[in-house]
Amino acid sequence: MTDSILVTGATGKTGRRLLPRLVRRGAAVRAATRVPGPTYPGVEPVRFDWADPATYQAARKGMTAIYLVYGDPGVSGDPAAQVSALLDGAADDGVRRVVLLSALGMDQAPPDNPLRRVELAVESAGIPSTMVRPGAFMQNFSERHRFRLAAGIREHDRIAMPAGDGVVSWVSAEDIAAVAAAALTEDGHEGRGYAVVGPEALTMAEIVPLISAAAGRPITHVESGPADVRAVLLDSGMPPEFAGPVSETYVDALTSGAFGILNDDVATVTGRAPVTFAEFAADAAWAWQR
Repeated sequence: MTDSILVTGATGKTGRRLLPRLVRRGAAVRAATRVPGPTYPGVEPVRFDWADPATYQAARKGMTAIYLVYGDPGVSGDPAAQVSALLDGAADDGVRRVVLLSALGMDQAPPDNPLRRVELAVESAGIPSTMVRPGAFMQNFSERHRFRLAAGIREHDRIAMPAGDGVVSWVSAEDIAAVAAAALTEDGHEGRGYAVVGPEALTMAEIVPLISAAAGRPITHVESGPADVRAVLLDSGMPPEFAGPVSETYVDALTSGAFGILNDDVATVTGRAPVTFAEFAADAAWAWQR
C-alpha cells in the first residue's frame, strides 16, 4: 500500500524539508497550511489551521500517516486539545501512524508541561506513534525565528540569546526531517522516541567563530536572560501564563547543558552521520550577507 501522508507545518523548518524526502520515498503527500499555495512538485496543498477545527477532518481524509507540528501554546489555542481533536476518529479514517515533532527532554517533563501534554494526547489517541524530540535547531541562526537571530547577525554583527557556558548539541533541520521521513514510511519506529541531536556539544564561544568565518567578518555574542526572552515571547503574541514558563525552560535548556547530550539516533535511523555546525554554517553563509 502506498503511504499517504499529511504534513502539518508544511512551510516550517522541518516540514518543507520533509516534503521532498517523502515524495522521493514514493509517498502521496499532502501539505497542510493555513493558506494553501504552490508547494513541492507532486505534493497536494490543503487548508489546515489549528485554530479552526472545521479544517481537521478534510485535511486528514484519505491519509495513512500524519506528521504533527503543533502551534505555539496559548497563541492559537490549547495544542493538546487540538491534537486530540485532530486524532479523534483518525484511526477509523485509516490513519495508522503518527509522528510528532516534540522537543528534547519532553519524555522527562512533568505531565502539566504544555509540550508534554501534547505527547500524552498523541499517545492516548490509540494510533501507533513515534516521538521525534530534537534539540536546538541550527537553522534558528539562519532562518525565520522569533528571536530574529539571522537579522541580528546580518544587520548588527551580533547574536543576542541565552548561552552562558552551557553546551548545546545543535542539530540541523535536515537531520530532523530525515528521521521523520524514516519514521513515517518505515516499520519498526512505532512506540519509539528519538532524541535528535547534532554530533558536537558546543558552547557559544565555540559557535561564534564558526559563524564569523562563514559570514566573513567578526560576530559577537550578547547574553540574554529570562526577562529578555519573555519580552520577545509576549511581543509574538504568547499569553503571559505561557510566556513565563516557556522563557524559563528555553533559558535553562541553553545554559544548563541539558541540550548538550550526544547519541547515535540520527545515524541509527538514517544510516549517516548528522551535519556538523561548521557544515551548516558554510551552507548558511548567504543568510548573513548584507
